[in-house]
Amino acid sequence: MSDLHPEPDHAPLDDFDRLTTQVRMVTPLHTLFAQAEEELLATRPEGFTPEDMGRRAWELLPIGEREQAFTELLYTYWEAFADDRETWARIDTAGGAS
Repeated sequence: MSDLHPEPDHAPLDDFDRLTTQVRMVTPLHTLFAQAEEELLATRPEGFTPEDMGRRAWELLPIGEREQAFTELLYTYWEAFADDRETWARIDTAGGAS
């Protein structure tokens, strides 16, 4: 297993764990992205960029939450990067057809 996905060191999942693994985890950053989007929709009906929304969410985030949020951003970026790479590999394998 890679350093990004180490082998878990815990017991098998119980019923509660199996049920809750399908529930999306809500983090402070996720919550503040939603708040930033609402604010920007209200104050900039003409539109805004994802960067505008991200910067506003970061400003709203308490300083004590920023280190964890930064880690979350890095993992989110990595997951999107890996998904994009896998998608392009499938397209290349299929001869350019989607």
